[in-house]
Amino acid sequence: MLTIAYVAASDLDIATAWLQRALAEGRRPVLVADAADLAVLRSLGLRFGLEHHTLPGDPNWPEALALRPLMLRVAAEGAEAVLLCDPVPFAMAFRNNETVPSWTDRFPAVRVLHGMGVQDFRFVGRDIDFKARIPWLLDSLTGKHKGQRAFIIGNGPSLRQTDMSKLKDEITFGSNRCFLGYEDWGYAFKYWGISDRLQIEMYREEYEAAIDRESVKFFPFEYLDFLRVENACPIPVASELFFGDTSPLRFPYFAERPSMVFMAFTVTITLIQIAALMGCHPIILVGIDHSYPIARVKRRGQGEEAGVNPTALSSPEELSRKSKLGWDFWEGNAATGATHFTDKYTSNKVFVPPRTAWSEAAYDYCRLWGERYGVEIVNATPGTHLNSFPRVDYDRLFF
Repeated sequence: MLTIAYVAASDLDIATAWLQRALAEGRRPVLVADAADLAVLRSLGLRFGLEHHTLPGDPNWPEALALRPLMLRVAAEGAEAVLLCDPVPFAMAFRNNETVPSWTDRFPAVRVLHGMGVQDFRFVGRDIDFKARIPWLLDSLTGKHKGQRAFIIGNGPSLRQTDMSKLKDEITFGSNRCFLGYEDWGYAFKYWGISDRLQIEMYREEYEAAIDRESVKFFPFEYLDFLRVENACPIPVASELFFGDTSPLRFPYFAERPSMVFMAFTVTITLIQIAALMGCHPIILVGIDHSYPIARVKRRGQGEEAGVNPTALSSPEELSRKSKLGWDFWEGNAATGATHFTDKYTSNKVFVPPRTAWSEAAYDYCRLWGERYGVEIVNATPGTHLNSFPRVDYDRLFF
């Protein structure tokens, strides 16, 4: 198997030490680097007598044509890409200030290498040696379902009154604990996604054990070394508000390229962007009740905030002054009514409260984007409280 070694000027010592070991073992890796590190790339290539190439910043740039000979070798031999650089510590918000290694800043290189046909990656730093198989990136899925309808399925209680059997042969996107319904419905969704950092960090083991093996799985790229799932499609996810940031919101956005998607207080909006990139049309929402009977919200370490759920009623401006995303939570057992399609979904679990005012602004923007670019987005959820999209009758979709 061909070895492609990515080197970075900032971590020259890591690259040098690893290359010396590789050559001593009889391997002759092909070197690659970003254009900004061209001098170091040439220096290492000359020093060790190795083939070397410059990576473009995007797999679709014209400069990528120069990599075609290397792509043919990857196709013929198979390849492992070894990224020789230290990760950036990514601070998790819900695991007692723990950090995980993140290579998000190297995602452009991963994306180009993946576009060349590489799926096996190894990340080597000073104190880490981590392997990951990345079978999918959004680039490889872009346009996959052009002109085909898709269903984005929320986890609202309306699914209890929805004939889910009708979706068995459709293009389906689910999220979070949707797998709790698979046994009753008789099938698993084709795509699954998660963007809620609390859900990823606190309930990782449950997701790793329960998500359907064959489903393509979307999750933030910075959790590549944390959430270990098969058929993964890690993607950079830009948050509309960083933890602890109380500055005015600078959103919404809508992903028009497969290099990044945007998170806006609900994974549904992330999945809408992914479905649009995949060419889905129309995009039909099901199980998006957009109603959360939450009696009280707690602030970590400060007891309870009594009264109704403030996040459902406050404006974005007020919330940005009063509350930091990630620091408030609600307990599933304290809800005053059904919040999901099964009570098992929330039993003994805590969640970040829904920011309905903010998510509605992002939903509205999704509708406007769809109208501008000819992508129809409709809501087929019976009794939905979300008014951002035209409503359609679910049963009439199957005549």
